[in-house]
Amino acid sequence: MATRKPGRLLLIGGGDRRDPEYKVLKYFVEQAGGKKARILVIGAASDEPGDTLKEYRTLFKRFGATEVLTASLRERSEAETDEAVEQVEAVSAVFLTGGDQLRITTMLAGTRLGERLRERHTKGEIVVAGTSAGAAAIGSVMILGGPSDGTVRRSDVVLGAGLGYMRDSVIDTHFNERGRESRLLAVFAQNPQILGIGIDADTALDVHLGDKYEVVGNGVVIVFDGRVSFSNAARVREDQMLAVSGVQLHVLPEGYGFDPQKMEISTPFEEYDMEEAKANKS
Repeated sequence: MATRKPGRLLLIGGGDRRDPEYKVLKYFVEQAGGKKARILVIGAASDEPGDTLKEYRTLFKRFGATEVLTASLRERSEAETDEAVEQVEAVSAVFLTGGDQLRITTMLAGTRLGERLRERHTKGEIVVAGTSAGAAAIGSVMILGGPSDGTVRRSDVVLGAGLGYMRDSVIDTHFNERGRESRLLAVFAQNPQILGIGIDADTALDVHLGDKYEVVGNGVVIVFDGRVSFSNAARVREDQMLAVSGVQLHVLPEGYGFDPQKMEISTPFEEYDMEEAKANKS
């Protein structure tokens, strides 16, 4: 029996069109097949995605993709059509644009398009990428909102169910903005099994499910191991401060990665011995 290939995800922290070199978007086209890439850009995150879809189509064609299809998905019914399913069947990659992550799950989850997209991704037939809200929607838990200057309280973060392409995960984007660390800590206090991924703008995490993750771009990705040793979340009111202990974090620039099986950093240096590093630390 043939071994099933793992699903492939590219999680982008936003700001991908502001980079004059378009490093992350060029990388996406390469991973989608380069000159053979056939890409579907889905604008469900916005109620007026026309200009955004045109811009991405122009860029992906410029970077060598052989075909770029677009789908607005301003109504859920659009994702139930034969045409929508046929678009997913015809491509090697799907790109979810930024906007509002709740719109993505509302327009896509459980539809014919959404189910066929999940099936093809699970079989390793298709790359799924998302930027900003598009990336945030890919986790099992998604952050719907919270104040940029909030502290660590349950009331400072609003959560919802994501598309679930990554199990036991929450993805936060534009992570180099204020207040993002506090939001993830509030998530961990309530969901200690969660893996948190904070992605800077103009930066991406290339995820091979069941294998290592790798960072691409000009910023960093911070991976939070949310298996905390202590949380008082069940003992305090929503507006009271949370106590959380035992969160581990890994700061990863381009070329570095993360092994979710071992829950440790992977480096570009072959001679680096993680077990020896642990022994020296102890």
